[in-house]
Amino acid sequence: MSRHHSTRSIRSALVVGAVASAVALTACGAPGASSAPASTATGPATVSTGAPAAPVTITLYDGQGLKAVDDAIIAAFTKKYPNVTVKPTYDPDNVTTQNQPRQLAAAEPPDLIRVISVASGVKNNLLTNLDPYATAYGWDKLPASQLSQFRAENGVAGSGVLYAKPTGFTMTGLYYDKANAAKIGMTNPPASVEELTTLMGKAKSAGLVPMVVHNKEGGGAFPVQLLLNSMLGPDKVAAWVFNAPDATIDTPEAVKAAQQVADWNKAGYFPEGVNGLDANGADALFASGKAVFFPWGNWDAANLDKTMPGKVGFIPMPPATAGGQLGAMSDAATAFGIPSKAKNKDAAALFLDFLSSDEARQIVVDNGFMPSGTDDQAAPTIPAGSVKNDVVAAFKQVSAAGGQTPFVQNATAGISNQAWTPETQLLLGGKSDPQKYIANIQAKYASELGR
Repeated sequence: MSRHHSTRSIRSALVVGAVASAVALTACGAPGASSAPASTATGPATVSTGAPAAPVTITLYDGQGLKAVDDAIIAAFTKKYPNVTVKPTYDPDNVTTQNQPRQLAAAEPPDLIRVISVASGVKNNLLTNLDPYATAYGWDKLPASQLSQFRAENGVAGSGVLYAKPTGFTMTGLYYDKANAAKIGMTNPPASVEELTTLMGKAKSAGLVPMVVHNKEGGGAFPVQLLLNSMLGPDKVAAWVFNAPDATIDTPEAVKAAQQVADWNKAGYFPEGVNGLDANGADALFASGKAVFFPWGNWDAANLDKTMPGKVGFIPMPPATAGGQLGAMSDAATAFGIPSKAKNKDAAALFLDFLSSDEARQIVVDNGFMPSGTDDQAAPTIPAGSVKNDVVAAFKQVSAAGGQTPFVQNATAGISNQAWTPETQLLLGGKSDPQKYIANIQAKYASELGR
């Protein structure tokens, strides 16, 4: 989901409903003058972290779905730095993919821009190298997995120079109905996929829907990737999404993940007619009190707080084996970069740094996202009893484990609609098998990349 969402069609509608985290970036104290050498020719030779002494106007470009959170952050930022005026432009979410590259390549681009593809942005030196600012402001204190999506080296994202910084993150995992989980004997979160499978078997025997999976719009890929993250590993999943040379998911581990999902479906652990169930129907089914687990994301937490107040918990997908790698799809709400041709880079970087302030973190939380960062700042306020508190804890677990991964549905422009969704429908419809499923997706990936 996000600039490269798994479910661009799903998440564009849900992105503003997402949920929050207690982590946050450690600030470097009050802004002051500083300088740092550029890592590459595309970075500024010197940088200033001080508030501008004279009035400055910076422009910002993002998608309409993020307007509420952006506007609130802008208002707080300009209140703190009255010499900086921020003029935002918002495009409808469904056209940002087409319009953002034009904005980035314009003769006079915005000072801050939503980064949809880091690799594409740096290919023609269109984005500013942010490493000098990261050094000056201390952004390098963030866990590596929180910034790896916004780095690129030799045309491949995932490592190297930093080119963007996120406003906040999404988080995926398993919602669960507390009462029904207690009925089937779940006293602690399952420690492995095997334990989760055993619990779902008990749920089936109790007449409950073990796992609410909806696949009309491709949501069936969620449990597949949640398993891929631990079975294949976050690094290999990220490399595939970032189009690293020779990256592949046509591996025994990926087939095993697909096989597990196919087995769950065959055992009757998913709803009947899974391929015809959409996100709204899944929400209704889970809220009916007839199900146990629901693999989905933080954007649904505010809704579940209303429909099932105090009745829902959230955990990461358990690792393949007890004590193994934790992983989750955790994408940026928006990742802002500074175009190479931007006129006011220092003021734009001051805005990026503000995204880690106490004020901005609370705004991000209030709008349903998780601010990036470390644990040594005070947590934003979240109402007691909200499932958002569980999402916070899950995000901290996954982040500490280095398990944040991008969504596999965002690996190429057409991979979601032309491979993940139809192939997952064939798999859950019993018209394909795990080996063919993975091989077909990899073949589409290679075709799109011309490999």
